[in-house]
Amino acid sequence: MTLIDPQLSAQELFTAALDLQKEQKHIEAVSYFNAVLEKAPEHFAQINAQRFVSVWGGFKQAQDRSAWDQYDALQRLVIMGVTQGQWFVGEATLAAPLLTNFSLLAFTQKHAEFVLNTMNTQSKPDFKHQRPALNKKIKLGFVGADFFSQATAYLLTAAIAHIDRQYFEVYAYDHGEHVEDGDEYRERAEAAYDVIVPIGDMGDVEVAQRIYDDGIDVLFNIKNPASARLGVFALRPAPIQIHYLYFPGTSGMPFFDYIIGDHVITPPDLDSGYAEKVLRMEGCYQPNDDQRQLPMESSRDYWDLPEDAVVLANMSQNYKITPQMFEVWCRLLQSDHRRILWLLSGGEEVERHLRREAERRGIDPTRLFFSPPMGIRAHHTRLRCADVVVDTFPYGGHTLTSDALWAGTPVVTLAGTTFASRVAASLLTSVGLASLVAWHEDEYFAKVDQLARDAAQRHMMRKHLDDNRYVFDLFSPSSYARRFEKLMTETVNNHWQASRAPSF
Repeated sequence: MTLIDPQLSAQELFTAALDLQKEQKHIEAVSYFNAVLEKAPEHFAQINAQRFVSVWGGFKQAQDRSAWDQYDALQRLVIMGVTQGQWFVGEATLAAPLLTNFSLLAFTQKHAEFVLNTMNTQSKPDFKHQRPALNKKIKLGFVGADFFSQATAYLLTAAIAHIDRQYFEVYAYDHGEHVEDGDEYRERAEAAYDVIVPIGDMGDVEVAQRIYDDGIDVLFNIKNPASARLGVFALRPAPIQIHYLYFPGTSGMPFFDYIIGDHVITPPDLDSGYAEKVLRMEGCYQPNDDQRQLPMESSRDYWDLPEDAVVLANMSQNYKITPQMFEVWCRLLQSDHRRILWLLSGGEEVERHLRREAERRGIDPTRLFFSPPMGIRAHHTRLRCADVVVDTFPYGGHTLTSDALWAGTPVVTLAGTTFASRVAASLLTSVGLASLVAWHEDEYFAKVDQLARDAAQRHMMRKHLDDNRYVFDLFSPSSYARRFEKLMTETVNNHWQASRAPSF
């Protein structure tokens, strides 16, 4: 708790708050801004706007560091920001348990207002779009920065390579940094896309003009809206623009016509939480790679784990771990002394915080084990050593879940109403393990507890995953490409039919 001298004036408190903010000490800064508001409520608007910079910065720090003393208070202030017209963007919003679909939509739409307002003074090209001729290939363009060994390329590249070039051409517009020679997924991307256009040094108008001149029919954003080239999309260089894959939630942007989901992730009754129209893939919306390496044989001892333990694992980034879900995991540890919790290391500070939180919940901190970030095959190998992957909520494991299933390890997930909370449910459904999807916290606890107790059931699930690894549609990029082609052909046809329909 931050101790504040009550004798300080409002101006002195405000100056101290700003100094703390500059030093990135956001959690402390929020306490000072709160004190300023008590002494100078007549300046609420100015103080509150500055306070929310640190509210969001502090909440992100609490997430990243697993420093939860002020987590709930900061999260409540984030929610308050929705009602006060504040906005925050980025994946951290998806991991906040109190942010509903409508809160997330409100934030992203405020972000959209900001983006559009910044463009009002810019001259805009007047692009005229025409329906592609019947015998013309449909041109797909993907705008992103991760055409190298990163999760998006890791998932998408194989499917791109399988798209039928008799009917489609596929362009990449790359605004990422220089990629080192020899990067596996960069080399695969260069083979998969028909053209990769470097756009990092080009302005938005120039990029939009290039996309328009290339005749792109469907343009995809595959980047977080916080770091995407939104100015390019706002210029409407393509007749159809789609928010896809990288950021699992609505963009809020009026210039994205569609978001791609599926029947599990984005059922029709949740459509009102999206600014975009929802396109639903047949099967799971997430592409995957069948060329990823299989896990190696490995002992628990290699990973410094006890051989006789029941290993509950989660290798998500730390910001996805919430106090509420950690509480459930600790209850699961309390239920059986043989169980341990194996997590991705976020550094010594994070490990120290999580061990402290475990001890507060009556768990011996030595029952927590940590593993550093590592390469793909080693990652699959360690996942193979887990008994059950326990998913985070509300931002579940997406690439992590497909990695675990590829490695042959079952995952138990808790599905909510947001896109980010339902991806693992879709993945599990696609491999015939929908029974591992829980719809409320008590059910999640019961499913993990039962599976952790039943070695025979875990063996059966592992055999099911191993025997069908190359049978599941989930791990077939060629099957994904056919389903994606079908969706894109229907989308293009429907778009142009609708544009020709008479209005009344």
